[in-house]
Amino acid sequence: MTRLARHLRSHDGQAIVLVVAILSVLIGMAALVIDGGRWFQTQRHLQTAADAAALAGVQSLPSSTSSATSFATTYAGNNFSGASAAITFPSTPSPTCVGTNCIRVVASKSAPGTLAKIYGSIFNTVNISAKATAAVTVPSQMKNVAPIAVKNTIACQIASCYGQTKTVSFNESAVASSTIGLIDLTCHSTVSTACPSNSGIGANELRNWILNGYPDALPAGQWYGVKTGQTVGPIRQAFTDRIGVPLFFPVFDTVANAGPVYYFHIIGWALFVIDNVDSWAPSQKQLTGHFITFTTSDLPAGLPPDSTNDFGVHILSLVE
Repeated sequence: MTRLARHLRSHDGQAIVLVVAILSVLIGMAALVIDGGRWFQTQRHLQTAADAAALAGVQSLPSSTSSATSFATTYAGNNFSGASAAITFPSTPSPTCVGTNCIRVVASKSAPGTLAKIYGSIFNTVNISAKATAAVTVPSQMKNVAPIAVKNTIACQIASCYGQTKTVSFNESAVASSTIGLIDLTCHSTVSTACPSNSGIGANELRNWILNGYPDALPAGQWYGVKTGQTVGPIRQAFTDRIGVPLFFPVFDTVANAGPVYYFHIIGWALFVIDNVDSWAPSQKQLTGHFITFTTSDLPAGLPPDSTNDFGVHILSLVE
């Protein structure tokens, strides 16, 4: 009996070490569940706040970084109380971000530790952060486009222009000086003479595109064939039916021709509201209306806006 007692006493130290080890593992697991879970939840809330702040701030870009900073800071605080926000205007990721068309928000907040404190003072308070980068871009391609292009010198590019009455006209005998023109949306290319003829596009097809928009995505930076010699009745009726309804118009900057066939070089997109069909006859084609701005988050990020491609149609998107 004495020998057994001595044997058991000899293992007391080993048992204590084992118990301590087990308790350490259990406390570590509890710290992972309790503190880790709370920190993870804080980080997710911060990510939501950073995303909302970036999308709010980017609406003021590229024109005003001060307004973008103010909106982003406010939204970060409103979406997560106590969060601070560091705002920058990065040039990455490129080529999406150029100049001041992107805003990056780093939202941060301190979160206390509970059980994790036993592993050191660094876990007394943990700084948690989340970042988001949003960009404002112009579409590199568009769907639901109407088959009528507008000259870039007529399309709006400054805030005071939008909503102002504009008169645009199409002269088939002087295409190069026209401020609008019907185009063949089925044929486009980086080469100006890629569409030798547009005779296969009929009035009813053009009318359908005016009423419903062209269903496929169309690229900017390409040449589109100009449609001339078309029956005017269906076209005039389609424009009349769309009075007051915004239509996406391709914007062209240059005209080229190969003999009697003309081409417009499309560089962007504008949103035009027809107020009146002044005339759409063989000898004179003229519309009166106004341009409006349009912002969406339903398209993938396009090109950084600049003086050559920004006609008021913008995409807001998270790019990082």
